Amino acid sequence: MRNKVLLIALIALVGLLGLLLLLRNSNSSSSIRTIKVAQFGDVFIYTPLYLADAKGFFEEEGLKIELTNTGGDDKTYAAVISGSATFGVADPVFAAIAQEKGIEGRVIGGIVNGVPFWAITKKNIPPIIDSKMLQPYSVATFSAPSTAYTVQIKMFQDAGLKPNIKQGAFGGLIPMLDAGQADIALELEPNVSTAIANGAKDVYSFAKIYPEFAFTGITTSLETIEKEPELVQHFVNAITKAEQYAHQYPDSTAYYMCKLYPEIEESIIHNAIKRMVESNALPQNAVISNDAWDAAVKIRQELGDLKSVNNAKKVLDMSFANNSLK
Repeated sequence: MRNKVLLIALIALVGLLGLLLLLRNSNSSSSIRTIKVAQFGDVFIYTPLYLADAKGFFEEEGLKIELTNTGGDDKTYAAVISGSATFGVADPVFAAIAQEKGIEGRVIGGIVNGVPFWAITKKNIPPIIDSKMLQPYSVATFSAPSTAYTVQIKMFQDAGLKPNIKQGAFGGLIPMLDAGQADIALELEPNVSTAIANGAKDVYSFAKIYPEFAFTGITTSLETIEKEPELVQHFVNAITKAEQYAHQYPDSTAYYMCKLYPEIEESIIHNAIKRMVESNALPQNAVISNDAWDAAVKIRQELGDLKSVNNAKKVLDMSFANNSLK
């Protein structure tokens, strides 16, 4: 009789423990909130975004992200403002351009700092140490109004040269070099390291010309900031964790990116991460400096996309990024 009572008690205890474990797992999964993030596209230089997901930093902040590709910087911001995405990852200056039209949103952090374009060629072209040396050459860039097109046309204009730009689609610039349709191509990593491994060389770098530049940022709506500031903080926290991790552990960062891009040789990914970290194109945290923001909006103003640099400052909100450093 005693053994029977003990057996019943043991079964009840096991059942209770199982119920507690089930409730714990249920509470754990329900505490993870899924949010939609719009991005220009699957772009390697958005490493902090992908690393934050792969390394579990979003999960630590109670988040799970769903990525959607828009195919354009303006389309990414439109997705944020319309509410179809909570956050956007693309050229942040489009928030300032929209603000001049009465559309309110905010830039809350940085993903890519500086202008991470390297000019590569397969021809016998010397290093371009003076912009005037570009005179005989054509340069392939992503189509206007991309940042690549913007900075390259300014480089021609500053040298007093007629711009000789061949516009191409994302992923189509190196084929343009191969086909002889352009002499030089402005490329991002890991395409730069891939091309160099295959015999190309870089002849100038916009990362050196613009070491501080708000190239890719995080945007969100003013409504999200006002209604859910904690959500915004958690998202920016995860990005800052990823950026700090990348600078502290670049080899480990490359390991995670190799898992995400198995079609690319590991040595190329390691070289790409090294180039991005050393140039600070992959920033050390999510804070966009005033110099980086001013550099990005100034170019857009000079080209007529923006009326006022001062008005553009209204959309920059670094409070969450600064808090993430604490």
